[in-house]
Amino acid sequence: MSIRPPPGPGYDKTLILFLLACTLFSGPVLSWWTGSDSPWYIPYLIWLLVILFGALLQRRTPDDP
Repeated sequence: MSIRPPPGPGYDKTLILFLLACTLFSGPVLSWWTGSDSPWYIPYLIWLLVILFGALLQRRTPDDP
């Protein structure tokens, strides 16, 4: 039987996701997104990427409690 340390609170993963979202929704990406020649689906695509990245960060292995 192996003894593993308890899992951490996961604040670092949440912080990384928050900083990524802040970076995407401010600065050059926001000006590209709001440009008149950009496709209508760009905001949805950006949100999809943020959600998928969050899901990857929170993914657990079968061994996790």
